[in-house]
Amino acid sequence: MKGAPKRLALAATTLATIAVAGCSNLQDEHYNWGQEQSCEVAPHLAPAPVRGPEVQPMRRMNLSADALFLFDRSGFGDILPQGRSELDALAQALLSKGPWVQSLEITGYADRLGDESYNSRLALKRAQTVGDYLKNAGVRAPIKALSMGEKQPVTNNCRGTARTRYLIGCLQPNRRVVVEVQAQAQAQAQQD
Repeated sequence: MKGAPKRLALAATTLATIAVAGCSNLQDEHYNWGQEQSCEVAPHLAPAPVRGPEVQPMRRMNLSADALFLFDRSGFGDILPQGRSELDALAQALLSKGPWVQSLEITGYADRLGDESYNSRLALKRAQTVGDYLKNAGVRAPIKALSMGEKQPVTNNCRGTARTRYLIGCLQPNRRVVVEVQAQAQAQAQQD
């Protein structure tokens, strides 16, 4: 065992010399280390990252809350016949895309009439009701309901604060539900 430290030191020195030289001979399957061979190091090419299917917005639909719901209402029973027709058509379109549809984000908006916190809750309930309607129609994609309440109004030129017929009509575009559908890129290409 006297020569063991010397052999170990020699092996370490040889390995260090080869490593410093940048030679890839250490990977030689025939153990021909130290023999004259090309020591060019091939550039390391990382494999291309594996990407899942590209997800992008397929469609963004603005649905008038007044066409969907009775004024100042948000329940399932408050959906108007025209609103049911619009939601049925949307559900059929989503079902026809099948597995390409990845998710839906449904955002409710309200006008400025009434208390801000009430309007925020009303807008959220409308978004949730639209989501529930689509689920009941067979849409299986994950659905996220959000509320913007009075934020991001479409029209800002309506004057007054009293709940008059004129003001309710003028603020109508602000009462809406926006459905954004996320889908795989292949579905977008098929749609075009």
